Amino acid sequence: MSVVLTGIDGSGKSTVAARLRERDGVAVVHAIRAHEDPLSPYAALSRHLAAASAVADRLGRAPLKIATLYLQLCLYPPQEQAARAGARTVVADRHPLVDPMVYLPLYARMRDTADPGTDAAQWWAGQPEETATTVRTWLTECTGGDDVWALGLRLLDLAALALPQLLAELTRLFPVPAPQRVVLLDLPVEEALVRIKGRTPAAELHESAGALTAIATAYDRVLTWLATSVPVVRIDCAARTRDDVTDEVARAL
Repeated sequence: MSVVLTGIDGSGKSTVAARLRERDGVAVVHAIRAHEDPLSPYAALSRHLAAASAVADRLGRAPLKIATLYLQLCLYPPQEQAARAGARTVVADRHPLVDPMVYLPLYARMRDTADPGTDAAQWWAGQPEETATTVRTWLTECTGGDDVWALGLRLLDLAALALPQLLAELTRLFPVPAPQRVVLLDLPVEEALVRIKGRTPAAELHESAGALTAIATAYDRVLTWLATSVPVVRIDCAARTRDDVTDEVARAL
């Protein structure tokens, strides 16, 4: 059984996933932040990619942010394959065939111009030397080149596709099986913002009230469509403890 945990930022996906990892027969894969599992063989690379993503947030340019997201998601297929070999249930904290259908249109609307100006160079320069070297190597391995801006523009263009065509394109980019179940952690935007403000890292480019509201609306649209082929479970997380939410998610597995 493969299950996806999804929902807006701050809804508790990573926390719930970490708690589910403690249960027998459950393996957890963090699609974007592999280093949430310190035992992951990709933890070091994931930390470098998270650092690069933070630079994209500071610069505020959608092509850089979405290109970095793609590089993070490229870590998912080998992790899922390994997890499937040793567990009865694989729980994914986000998924490359689900979440990009929500985030690509959001970032496409944030795109202001196709001209990178000096921002692509600043993105590289803003990373520590070891991070830039590691990210450039991974970018080349994933795409055959090191033009991060061009990659971002190509990905943002996918946002114009209808959902069936977009899913087909994502399946080509990320050759992983479709999930067998999707669990949405449904949290009001106001409560999510309170949680986000309590985090140590700086907020991501999309972590504002307006953007999170748009993301919640997009999840509703995407999951309503997906529900015609994949069971979707919606869990109300408002004013509930994470232990309580974790137990309900476990029942949904």
